[in-house]
Amino acid sequence: MEETLRFDTSSQMVLRVTRTPLEIHGQAIPEGGRVLLLIGSANRDGTVFPDPDRYDLDRDTSRLVSFGSGRHFCMGAPLARLEARIGLGELVERVASYDIDPDGIERVHSTNVRGLAAIPTSVKLR
Repeated sequence: MEETLRFDTSSQMVLRVTRTPLEIHGQAIPEGGRVLLLIGSANRDGTVFPDPDRYDLDRDTSRLVSFGSGRHFCMGAPLARLEARIGLGELVERVASYDIDPDGIERVHSTNVRGLAAIPTSVKLR
């Protein structure tokens, strides 16, 4: 679950406004300055996640930022993880095999959110 969130997180960026002046990596940001946090890029940072473009289920994802961090951590994250685990568990329990038509896959077109609008799938039930 966590590596999937790192590899292709649904929210790619969030905008924040500074409440006080601050400096990040030598760059001064005034009070009221807008900062665009690129979550998708942070989760592919090679200094944090070695070989970041490889999908690795054994990877240490403890520094994942898909749901934010600190006081900006998503309150719905535990529910989202639970829903995904239940859904995947039901899929494994009920579906013997599946096939995806790659030509029919359609991505959601949004500047902020990644996801699928369509993923044509045929399934063989257990």
